[in-house]
Amino acid sequence: MNLLSLAPFHFLYVFDEKACMNVWRFPVEMKGRINCNGTIKNGSRPYLIPQCGANMIQDFDLTARWSTLLHAHFTEDVHNIAQLWPDVQSLEVSYRTIEGFDPTFAQSILEQPDLHDDASNRALRELLADVGHGTINPWVRIVHLPSDQVRTVSQLRSDDIGLMISIDAVVTKISGVRPRMYSATFKCVACEHLTIIQQPNEQELITPMECSQIDGGCGLTNRQTRFQLLQERSTLTNSQFIELQELPEQVRGGVQPERISCVAEHDLTGKVNPGDRVKANGVLFIRSQRKFGKDTPVFDIFMRVQSLERQNLALEEIVVSDEEEAEIKTFAADQDVYKRIAESIAPSIFGMDKIKETLMLQLFGGVARLNPDGTRNRGDIHILLMGDPGVAKSQLLAYMGNISPRGRFTSGMSASAAGLTAAAVQDASADGRWTLEAGALVLADQGLAAIDEFDKMNQADRSSMHEAMEQQTISISKAGINASLRTRCAVLAAANPKAGRFQPVSEVPFTGQINLAPPLISRFDVIWLLTDEPSEDKDAKIAGHIVDNRLSGTSELLVNEGSRPDPRKLSSVMTKPSHTDGHLHREFIRKYVAYAKRTVHPNLDEEAKKHIIDYYVSTRKQSGEYQDSVAITARALEALARLAEASARIRLSETATIEDAERAVRLTKTWRYDLMGENFDETAIASNQKGKARHAERTILDIVERLSANGDGYAQLIDVLNEAERLDIPREKAEEVIDKLNQNGRLMRPTGYDTLQIV
Repeated sequence: MNLLSLAPFHFLYVFDEKACMNVWRFPVEMKGRINCNGTIKNGSRPYLIPQCGANMIQDFDLTARWSTLLHAHFTEDVHNIAQLWPDVQSLEVSYRTIEGFDPTFAQSILEQPDLHDDASNRALRELLADVGHGTINPWVRIVHLPSDQVRTVSQLRSDDIGLMISIDAVVTKISGVRPRMYSATFKCVACEHLTIIQQPNEQELITPMECSQIDGGCGLTNRQTRFQLLQERSTLTNSQFIELQELPEQVRGGVQPERISCVAEHDLTGKVNPGDRVKANGVLFIRSQRKFGKDTPVFDIFMRVQSLERQNLALEEIVVSDEEEAEIKTFAADQDVYKRIAESIAPSIFGMDKIKETLMLQLFGGVARLNPDGTRNRGDIHILLMGDPGVAKSQLLAYMGNISPRGRFTSGMSASAAGLTAAAVQDASADGRWTLEAGALVLADQGLAAIDEFDKMNQADRSSMHEAMEQQTISISKAGINASLRTRCAVLAAANPKAGRFQPVSEVPFTGQINLAPPLISRFDVIWLLTDEPSEDKDAKIAGHIVDNRLSGTSELLVNEGSRPDPRKLSSVMTKPSHTDGHLHREFIRKYVAYAKRTVHPNLDEEAKKHIIDYYVSTRKQSGEYQDSVAITARALEALARLAEASARIRLSETATIEDAERAVRLTKTWRYDLMGENFDETAIASNQKGKARHAERTILDIVERLSANGDGYAQLIDVLNEAERLDIPREKAEEVIDKLNQNGRLMRPTGYDTLQIV
């Protein structure tokens, strides 16, 4: 073996002539302590440079090569950094550009990322110094790594440590931005000698063992003297911990998604929020797990982020090929496109044609718009399914959660406000930092959140849904963290009646028979009522469909044993929808929805706008049987526009026509009629009382007020009951209303049971 003095001031190289393969890099102070097998005698491992001969790239040559690359391709970008500093603090360099410049040089970046990180930053700063900007320190960020360097979190292995890789993931937790020390300067209290120590570990501060005499110190150890940290002489940088989680579509069924902690520094801090989908490029490193105060041979994997890509681009993770795009366009031109998609939603559930049609529109959604005054109009369609037990609500929700891009399914029984929105969590680490962790609505951003048993959540948890559904943001102010997270997702919720089954003859409307507050109900664009009513013909069809569907399945035990094929993976479902009859494949629907939401943003034409406005105005004129009845509110206008835009998006049309508006009005009329009949009453939803009950209360209050003015400031109970009976309110009903008004605090009995007074 030969000793090569290629970089005498930094490293010593050992080259194996026989193997002509390995070049080992050692610190110079290790000279004389090198074994013949290329290891240091104290057992530590050197750095291996895999190149050899003419292809070998030495680290002293890297800065020059980076300077050549930046001069050749990025002169204008470097000039822009100098002009825009400090708003722009980094230069993004595409790996494809580097590969075109020098493939060997590009490959060495993947294998020796730490060396290239130092060399590229040094070259960029030298280039800026040459043009008179030597006081700024920007960073080079390498993006667009090749596809063979992309991993999921669960695919990370020991072979990836030290290499530059890329991870597609969703941000689930972030810490606050904190200063981290890169090099620390210590002053010996005894002799005031300064010692500079590099800090490679972001979780441990390394302090001097002694005041070194070689550097001019007094030679005292840390037990004999005290070292004072000089912050003003040390190098600090911003640092943030980010936790990444596997994307939902990458997780195998029944397996908990894996996570990895990442360290972002410099201008990468503060760039992401929980729920953001990112491609993180960086270098993996390891830290030993500690048990009982001792290091163990098992290591945790971390990533030092070098660059971030693809933040919050709509449904970017779903790739649609050119052939699939042509197939989608051909299918969208089919006149039966609406029928085919609606029939492919939960085909195992019989009927529910109108409900499936609105679920189809919810998948595609309307267009979210930003206004000049800074406000935002949501495009997502919220749907509430209220139904008796056993009407397949959960099946519909589970299917929609699976078929929708970025779909999430959760149950209100096991979901809290923090689990749905976001939580402030304190780490178990020694510093105990507080971090934000995203909930289901945040992780379903630009997708769909299906929430079963919505009424089983407690009141405090449900109140957090108001902002998440209308403004589509979550405002967090906990543990010193003030942040706003985006929840731009459609909500599909299911609720059961409090009494077990809906009571049609009750004075309480159907919306009041579930355990949901009226303000929350008003945020849903569509409310479907599903009742389990006996009908001989319908029951026979449902029974036959259920039995046939059950018999067509395959034994799960046999599938798991491998003796039967998995029917979910068979090719019996359609693969070319424009030429084949049958139900659409789930994957085709996902790609269809993703493509439509990415590329199509329809507007209502004049005819469609007029149709929606005419329906709203004519419905508004329909005053109910009672004076305070309101047939429709302005919120319904936006809901109608969203439904019409979704209808146009299914056809991949940039214009919503009169046909789309008619579809929106027809479906709205249908669910409103199912819920309340001809005389739809928005006031009944807001007050949880039908018009007849509200009229009786108002009449009793008017009688008490009139009789109190003629008496001693209060009315006699017997006179109130007689007057109510004269106005067609039965005596028992009047007594019931009076007791309720007393309980609500709107009436009081000033001198005893027989007198009444308005509070």
